[in-house]
Amino acid sequence: EEPECDDRSHSHSHGDAAAAEAECDVCGDHGHSHSHHVHDDAVTSVSLVMDGEVDLDKVNDWLGMLLNDRWQDLFRMKGVLAIEGCDDRYVFQGVHALFEGMPDRPWNDGEARTSRLVFIGKELDRAELEAGFQACKVGAAAGAAGASA
Repeated sequence: EEPECDDRSHSHSHGDAAAAEAECDVCGDHGHSHSHHVHDDAVTSVSLVMDGEVDLDKVNDWLGMLLNDRWQDLFRMKGVLAIEGCDDRYVFQGVHALFEGMPDRPWNDGEARTSRLVFIGKELDRAELEAGFQACKVGAAAGAAGASA
């Protein structure tokens, strides 16, 4: 018996007639297209939080080197940064080797200037990411961001 369209055991979509009659190579089912989701335990996320301001040049250098070396393993990243000398929050996002950032809204009076980053990818090394991020903090030793990325 074929699953009904409201069967939640798999995702599917209705397409053209030829595709609808095709047999699935994985489960042998036919009658409508569907997909099989495979979970990869190597894919994880790492969230980092750091109080204080970061040096924009150090952040750009670190993320640039990180993406250059690990772009295939870094699926997604995003964050909010407290940039030294900037009155606005700085938001950024990236997908694989591409990333962009821009000023957001002004920091509110009394709001802690805290930077937050989230990475999603394959075989992420939390300690390596944390060390690289910490090296971007204003006042961190010169060259530390590049050494840990």
